[in-house]
Amino acid sequence: MPARRHVSAVLIGVEAQTFVGREPNLEPETVGVALRFQPQRSRSILEPIDDFADLGPEHCIPSVAGLGKVLRLLKAARIAAPEEPEALLGRADDAAKLLSQAVGTQVLLELRPRSTVRFVAWTEDGVEVVEGVRDVLETHEEFVVLRNAGLPVRIPRESVLRRQREAVRTFEVVDIA
Repeated sequence: MPARRHVSAVLIGVEAQTFVGREPNLEPETVGVALRFQPQRSRSILEPIDDFADLGPEHCIPSVAGLGKVLRLLKAARIAAPEEPEALLGRADDAAKLLSQAVGTQVLLELRPRSTVRFVAWTEDGVEVVEGVRDVLETHEEFVVLRNAGLPVRIPRESVLRRQREAVRTFEVVDIA
């Protein structure tokens, strides 16, 4: 298990977001708040850290965890939470409006490092980027990019001018204090 880190950061951005599921096994709609933090006094993490507080629309583990993030940020900013915090579930715009008052608040983030692999192929038609790569198989005719989720991506070998695999390192926000 990767070592967790504690990083002091400042909340620099809040935005309400809605995602509509495209596959039958996904939730039909997920709403939440995108959070952006700027690390302070960290030599190893220089870029902003992005996180998402899932707010439902219904009661489930991710939405309750997202509601907890929103409430911890409100507490750190000394902003009064609504009398019925569960009323924020499914209402990302209201949560974002409340959290916009917390921009500039310093918090302590507990982070878990995450790594994913990306395959980039420069072709005659442009650049093709495949995220979440598990493996790349090469045949005489094509590159078959196996992904962690979803169907494989096939790229004809004759159209590829250059290719590259890259490791993308991100941080998952585990806790906000």
